[in-house]
Amino acid sequence: MIMAMGMGIALVIINILCLVFFFIVLVKLFKNEGALKGILGFFCSIYTFIWGWMKHKQLGMTKIMATWSILTVVGMVMVPVMGVSTALMIPQYLQEMTGNGSIKLTNLESSQQSPKINWTKKNKKVKSAPESGLKKSTPPLPEQNADWSQKALALWQGSKYTDPNKALNYWSRAISSNQNTAAAYSNRGLAYQDLKQYQKAVADYSQAIKLDPAYAAAYNNRGNSYYALNEYQLALNDFNQSLKLKPQNANAYLNRGLVFYQMAKDAEACNDFQKSCDQGDCDGIKWAMKNGICK
Repeated sequence: MIMAMGMGIALVIINILCLVFFFIVLVKLFKNEGALKGILGFFCSIYTFIWGWMKHKQLGMTKIMATWSILTVVGMVMVPVMGVSTALMIPQYLQEMTGNGSIKLTNLESSQQSPKINWTKKNKKVKSAPESGLKKSTPPLPEQNADWSQKALALWQGSKYTDPNKALNYWSRAISSNQNTAAAYSNRGLAYQDLKQYQKAVADYSQAIKLDPAYAAAYNNRGNSYYALNEYQLALNDFNQSLKLKPQNANAYLNRGLVFYQMAKDAEACNDFQKSCDQGDCDGIKWAMKNGICK
């Protein structure tokens, strides 16, 4: 791919130089042969080229014509070489379009905002928690040849889809169009999660994990859905695995801290809230210290 791009740039430069030499010779053609032949040379570059060689000694253009000729030959050779190079890349392009190559769609992560996580334990009164919580990551740009994923990602703003129903439809179309990567399933799971269809979200995250067992974001996302279903042990297992795969993840530490808090393991919760803060997200530890849970 890089080689093809380099050859393309070189060919553009060669064409520009050839055009410069063409105008140099054309100007001499106008001066020496008059306007009629000059106009003919303008519209017929081959005439200008032949005339230049016929007059190169008389007008001192030997070096100009030799350089122009060499560049023309090099350019003519490069065109078929680039064609062969492009043809060899076609199988790879087709593989990426069918989702069987190395194409990776965006890795989104779930947030507390959608669905909102209840920071308070059941049957226990505490002060209100901050509205922010488990935070989604900002999605990177999608790969080319993934039209439905691009439409879905355009709906992603801040920490959720602006229209989860549309996002669900787009991701389903992407998966049906053989863009059925781990990221596509995980991202569709986020749409289900935004719609509070947590069981369906879990199913999509599980499929993402099946396709890519090292997909830390999918474990984190599934843990959030289990949390919403009050399946705290399953959520804990997923956050543990997410952190095993990606130890420097503030979101997963905050999420696991919430699970520990719901399981009445305040010491473990405080430890994870602090680790989340060490990674840059201090919402959990600030809330816990404000409410006397952590010191």
